[in-house]
Amino acid sequence: MRSTWLSVVSLAALLMPPSSHACGASVPLSSEASARWVRWLLPLPHEVRLDRKVVVPRGRIQVILRPGAGPEEQQAAEELSSLLGAPNGAPIFTIFAGIQDEAWPRGALPESRRRRLESLPNRDQAYAILPVGDNGLLLTAIDGKGVYYAARTLGQLLETSAKQQDVEVPLADITDWPDIEERGLWNFPDPANWVPWMTSLKLNYGKMANTQLKPVERGGKNGVVIETALYALARRKAMQYMPYLIHLNFLDSTGVFRAYPELAGRGDAALAGRYFAHKRGSQHRAPFAAHPRFQQILEEWLEDMAAQGVDEVSCWLSERPAEDQRPETTAVGQFVLEGRALVNAWREVRARYPRFRIRLFLSTVTTERDYRVLAEAPPEVRIERACATELERTIHLPRDLFRYPLLDHYAAEGRWVASYDVPIGANARVDTPEFKLPQTSVHRIRDYLVQLSQRRYRGAYGMLAWSKKARETYGFSTAALAEYGWNLNGRGTREFATAWATREGMENPEAFGEWSEIMGPIEFDVYDSDFPIAYSWGKYIQLIRERRRPYLGEGVFRYYVSPRDFSAKIAACDRAMAIAGRFQSPYFADETKIVRSYVRLAQSLYEVAEQVSLDPLESISSQDKLRESLRNLEAAGKENAAAIRLWRDHLGPADWDRPATMDSSVQRVLDAIHGTQTTVSEIKDFLEGRYFY
Repeated sequence: MRSTWLSVVSLAALLMPPSSHACGASVPLSSEASARWVRWLLPLPHEVRLDRKVVVPRGRIQVILRPGAGPEEQQAAEELSSLLGAPNGAPIFTIFAGIQDEAWPRGALPESRRRRLESLPNRDQAYAILPVGDNGLLLTAIDGKGVYYAARTLGQLLETSAKQQDVEVPLADITDWPDIEERGLWNFPDPANWVPWMTSLKLNYGKMANTQLKPVERGGKNGVVIETALYALARRKAMQYMPYLIHLNFLDSTGVFRAYPELAGRGDAALAGRYFAHKRGSQHRAPFAAHPRFQQILEEWLEDMAAQGVDEVSCWLSERPAEDQRPETTAVGQFVLEGRALVNAWREVRARYPRFRIRLFLSTVTTERDYRVLAEAPPEVRIERACATELERTIHLPRDLFRYPLLDHYAAEGRWVASYDVPIGANARVDTPEFKLPQTSVHRIRDYLVQLSQRRYRGAYGMLAWSKKARETYGFSTAALAEYGWNLNGRGTREFATAWATREGMENPEAFGEWSEIMGPIEFDVYDSDFPIAYSWGKYIQLIRERRRPYLGEGVFRYYVSPRDFSAKIAACDRAMAIAGRFQSPYFADETKIVRSYVRLAQSLYEVAEQVSLDPLESISSQDKLRESLRNLEAAGKENAAAIRLWRDHLGPADWDRPATMDSSVQRVLDAIHGTQTTVSEIKDFLEGRYFY
């Protein structure tokens, strides 16, 4: 096998067909042509040079794998071969693909490049592509994941002509690696289609959509149903499609407390309650985690997944503040006992499956006793965190900082830590996903990823709450996570938007890049300003009722320095609207209208609150001024509701008049509309009923 691989690569020229069939000489590429080609790459490689290309008839390119290639290498070859089509005559161009192993001929890859690959960050995902004369390319890495990513990069370059009679092949010289180890999504619909799409962008993490705990029966053996086929496919595509044990306060749905009543958390303090976005259903009782039977059940679940070929499971502690009231629990703490039970169960399973690992997903909206959970967990147990943006936020100009000293300390020491809080959605707080609205702000996503990288976090994931229309609404945001999770300091934000629009086949990618560069910072301002809490919790109703003066720089006014900033942002939206109006799809014009309406709504709220806080409202003239401000507020509210409804109608049918049957994508859009309407109507009613003569 060693000699075969040596002959394939080091004697590549001998394998080429006779000169009558040989590939033509390479053609130089201009810098403009190279730049256009590079636009097709997403994410952008760290080091890429496209100086030359060759033109090869379709069906005359072969892919040769090293002997003994692993699953990711085989997948890489299959995808390239599928893209290039069935053979049609003797091959005249060869793509060699394989890892750098003991059988690798040192002459195939310069020793300096090999050492470079071994020294790169996240080296198991790093790769190199380099020419083999004018009639071959070498795709290599030190791990199969890197070979797969090399194939994904080359595949994107070939996509521009792979289906044509003549295929343009760049003689690329690329060295590449990811800046953040794991990049992906907490949730996404239609995994059979989303997993291939996400892996095409080098996203390598996704929470398994269906990890089903079998019903618990007293005295019975406990098991788990997982998506084994998709799990295996994702692994071949270098992706961790992660099975999980759901939040331990959600276990009532398995019947565990009916089968073992002694495991139910005691007292109402064991109830975790609901997020206000979850309008009905169980109050979710936390378990009695110190009971030996509870650890045994956890062990059986974990072992069943390990037996099905899973090498790592994400284990979720109870989601919200809740605590069993038995003395054994109150002496130590609910989350500490849950962490202990999971770690002890994992140790038992690892004795039989030595490569098996777990992650602890910390409680979401509290940091209660995190210090002890972390101190007790072995270093090889990875740590995940979610819904922590408000716990971590530190007000700072020009943009807020996100810091959590305890976890940041562990991450700086080399502990593996991941965050699910990459803001791919409109909401500033991912623990409040009741407002479903469009967000196309690469600026906001990049800012958060830069901060996670500075904090030395190893995983960066977003929470996608859409079950329908997910690709239409958050395809851009997901691609932005892929781009900057891989290469933080590569493209500028405008260049990324242009590249995304190029790959999406938009009619004018440059215009979209211009639109995105205008709207991205404004959307960052709007959605990172106490959104949607300001409207869903009635904060500005209360502000005006108490006649407190609004403060520019806080709340929905977070990113306004002076009253003139409102008009400046509205004017910028108008410029963006002139661009979006030229696109075939109305989506981005609709989005511009929504964002503009939120700026106008904030402006009207500020003007009303400012007058009410400073003016005694004793004169008719001052009351007339307030009436005018209220009319502006009411008009802004109507504009906002109409813009949101128009955007959702353009996405597809919405049963606006049948709340009981509408899906969540409509319900939570309706929540956004109601949040505005309630804010406007209650402010108007309050002021008109008290201060007008």
